[in-house]
Amino acid sequence: MTSNDTGRRRPPQGEVDFTFMYAGHDAFNRDLRRLSTAIRAGRAGDPAVRTGWETFKHQLHIHHTVEDEALWPPLRAKVRRPTEVGLLDAMEAEHALIDPLLSQVDAALAVGDAAGPAASADELAATLAAHMEHEEAEALPLVETYLGAEGWQAFGAAIRKRQGLKGAAEFLPWLLDDASAELTRRVLGELPMPARLLYRARWQPAYARTPRWNAATA
Repeated sequence: MTSNDTGRRRPPQGEVDFTFMYAGHDAFNRDLRRLSTAIRAGRAGDPAVRTGWETFKHQLHIHHTVEDEALWPPLRAKVRRPTEVGLLDAMEAEHALIDPLLSQVDAALAVGDAAGPAASADELAATLAAHMEHEEAEALPLVETYLGAEGWQAFGAAIRKRQGLKGAAEFLPWLLDDASAELTRRVLGELPMPARLLYRARWQPAYARTPRWNAATA
């Protein structure tokens, strides 16, 4: 078993390299911890917190939309057992739980009462973490079995197409914000050289110039 930056344990890498998926899940958990910390410190209305929250929502929307459009349908076309079909039904149902919780946090933040945003953020964090753990434990092994490396690469291509060059300028620095040196090395190592150069010379510095969450919430 291998561990990630957050201390959760994951299966050893097989034929399919899920580094980007795990890194994305860690980034979502990271941002929700930062949100909770900011709310409890009375900083929910800070512009940096709101910017961090908007970035989180944007990345989560892309992540789940591309899964729903380009990962679960080809996997559903190949699974064979009723339990596997049921698992994919569960993935879609769990996705459907998230948007109302995002709206709930938005509404609570607008009101500004610390108790409301804290409870809403906690519910979102627990629901999203449970979904991601379920996905890692049961859905990703199905991806490896039925779609393999080629199918996973097709999913990655769909995300890159949805993000575009402009989206990548936010996505990669967001993904690697506060990541370990080892994870950063692994993620950047999967990119073509021009993208690595853009990340270091332009994307990461530009991302860092826009306050998100603030160091106090890290």
